[in-house]
Amino acid sequence: MSRADGVDRTLAAVVALSVLALCVRLVGLGDRPFAWGEARVGVWALRFVRTGVFEYRPVAGGPLPYHLARASLALFGASDFAARLPVALVGGLLPLSALGLRSRLRDDETVLLAGILALSPPLVYYGRVLRGDLLLAAAAFLACALVVRAVDTDHRGYAYGAAVAVAAAVAASGFVVATVACVAVAAAVVLDARRLSTDALSRLRDRLGASSTLLARCFLAFAAALFFLFAPRGGPVGLWSPASFLQVLEFVVSEAPGRFYAVRIASRYTSEATHPLLPFVTSLVRTLLAAALPTVALAAFGALHERYAGQRRPLVTFFAVWAAVGVLVYPTVAEVDAPWTAVHVLLPAAVPAAVGAGRGLRYVRRAVARDDAPAIAAALLVVVAGVAVAGGVLASEVYGEPTPDDALAGYAQPADDLEPFAANVSAATPTSASVASQRPTVLYYGDRFHTERWTEAEGPPVPTNWGARLPLPWYTAREGATATTLSSDATFPENPPPVVVADPAEAERLGPLLSNYERGRYRLALWNREVVVFVRESGSSQESS
Repeated sequence: MSRADGVDRTLAAVVALSVLALCVRLVGLGDRPFAWGEARVGVWALRFVRTGVFEYRPVAGGPLPYHLARASLALFGASDFAARLPVALVGGLLPLSALGLRSRLRDDETVLLAGILALSPPLVYYGRVLRGDLLLAAAAFLACALVVRAVDTDHRGYAYGAAVAVAAAVAASGFVVATVACVAVAAAVVLDARRLSTDALSRLRDRLGASSTLLARCFLAFAAALFFLFAPRGGPVGLWSPASFLQVLEFVVSEAPGRFYAVRIASRYTSEATHPLLPFVTSLVRTLLAAALPTVALAAFGALHERYAGQRRPLVTFFAVWAAVGVLVYPTVAEVDAPWTAVHVLLPAAVPAAVGAGRGLRYVRRAVARDDAPAIAAALLVVVAGVAVAGGVLASEVYGEPTPDDALAGYAQPADDLEPFAANVSAATPTSASVASQRPTVLYYGDRFHTERWTEAEGPPVPTNWGARLPLPWYTAREGATATTLSSDATFPENPPPVVVADPAEAERLGPLLSNYERGRYRLALWNREVVVFVRESGSSQESS
């Protein structure tokens, strides 16, 4: 398959699959309303654009999504599409990483790997979501592919690229702790399986010694990338302020890791904060089977065939162990039971899945060669069933309306379209930015939303009640509007802002006070989280110029 008439058909096929992957991720990218986690990243990334201020906070995730979203929002303007675009581009280009493993895989396996990375429903879904999970999984996978490429070609550029990819993985998500654990276990299994002799270990030490300069340079590349990604921006201490270089260095080297340990480890693994492991593992397995059954089945078949009837290639073993161990490790590290955990398992599982698919493809070729009609029919039935399952998930969950029965959409995914809310906010917001900042467009009414002595203009950290508004703050900030709050026992203003958001329990009491407002209801989650939104009618006497 590799070359014909001077054309590298494997390369051409992988590039074509990457183009397809970009298309399926970019089509309708802004249609689905922002989930809560996306809204958090979007609000602070937009604040980053407008103020130039940013500082790493572990509770809000890694800094990489913010940097990427900021660049896209600054370049293309504030929109759902622009905020999600960097993640979609990473997911769309991910199939190209299969070329890094080409020397250790057959040509058909390389193309099949690219196909799985391009079209597996969980990878497509979370390649269209503003989160760090796909970024972490892609960066870790790319780092491994570049390491393989560097070893096979002895080209130093691949090694430097791997170092930067590792830094990107660290900056993408706190899940990197689980990824490091899985990679370490997988590497240990591979080394143990090879049963390195004393002479082999000696040769390995000699090779590492000869590469000490390269390793040192890779470490410097890793450190420089990490410094750039974690360094604060804006304010008295910032990356672009030469006078504060030492303070920035101290933040990256000491304070940022300290914050990560305190938030992600020390506070999480106490008797009060831990969670039962089995329900989380069961939920992950259920998500994998519901959303990626063909890939999971192929991965299991490919790993077992490679182990007992194949070449026992260390590369395939490495990724198979990574995926298998991840089924236990990622739920252990997870803070909440959520479907995006599947991305971290599915991506390494794509390698043994490609091996399994390649084995099946070669079986079909032999059946065709000997004109074995029953075998051909059985193979076609399996292929059609797999395509139907994957296609059904893509159609219903990636491009369809979110429902509580979805395997990939988490609870925090709004069930209603929020563009009408955004349109109402936009219509009521003064065109002058200075006026808009002094005259709030949105009032969040009630104790559920009220934040005492804090506004979004102050930035993070945020009070707990701010989370109850999500994802509406993203749409408010996107339209250039500002918001204020009022507690349930406070006197309601005579001339409230043009948009009032309230809990359904408060809505009946507010109705008589907002007689010239139109009322609407929005579901801000897949179930059991609704708000009532009052919008001042056009031409109302209360409307001010």
